[in-house]
Amino acid sequence: MLTRDDVAIHLLLYGDFPQLHQRVLNSIHEHAKNIRVRAWCNQVCERTAMLLATLKQDPRWLVYFTAENRPKYKVMRQLFDNYKRPEGERDPVKWAIWMDDDSYITDPEWFPYMAKYIEDHPDAAYIGKSWYVHHLTGQQEFIAASKWFKGVPWELCPTKKPGVTQPGISFAQGSYWWLKTDVLRQLDWPDERLNHNGGDTLLGEAVRQQGLPFHKCDFGVKLNAAARRGYHEAPAGSADPKARR
Repeated sequence: MLTRDDVAIHLLLYGDFPQLHQRVLNSIHEHAKNIRVRAWCNQVCERTAMLLATLKQDPRWLVYFTAENRPKYKVMRQLFDNYKRPEGERDPVKWAIWMDDDSYITDPEWFPYMAKYIEDHPDAAYIGKSWYVHHLTGQQEFIAASKWFKGVPWELCPTKKPGVTQPGISFAQGSYWWLKTDVLRQLDWPDERLNHNGGDTLLGEAVRQQGLPFHKCDFGVKLNAAARRGYHEAPAGSADPKARR
């Protein structure tokens, strides 16, 4: 059975949004006790910093502050470096959990439920709320150029026209997901080409290219529960710099 020592939550906080930050931080404090937390803070306000000053008294919490708004996948790559070190030197965590600051845990049974879910699905490697999108112009070439690409044919996703599909990808919505750390190492995730947008869809494709399953479960967490803020850019690989999702 998965234990709380087997997982770590990685949380990205941004800006002057203290109520938003209080919501997710309190939810983790209340419903994810005794779980490691790595909180990265981009330009957070004083109220958020004061709340974190209290939480980081727990040695399981590590908090990083920066005065710049660092892109999401640059932050993620730095946080995940702990899992890519030689065996014996790296963090022994088995599952990396990612949360954006617009997600939060809603159910006190969140971890017991997820531990049982993983026990019941021993092939689980990648877990989250299922979405799908169609590839934008340029993205197939971007994917095919990756070092994790195995030549698996494109997934065909539904369109608004009955019976009509287009190449795309099913993926875990990017504000909350689980990834096994041995898969993280296998992929060297996140892809070094990523900056701020498009990494959630790319992770879905990277996992699928390895022949690994996507388990669709988001029990006990509210996702994407705030308006988009901060940095904006086209999704990774898009040939149109004005494209948005």
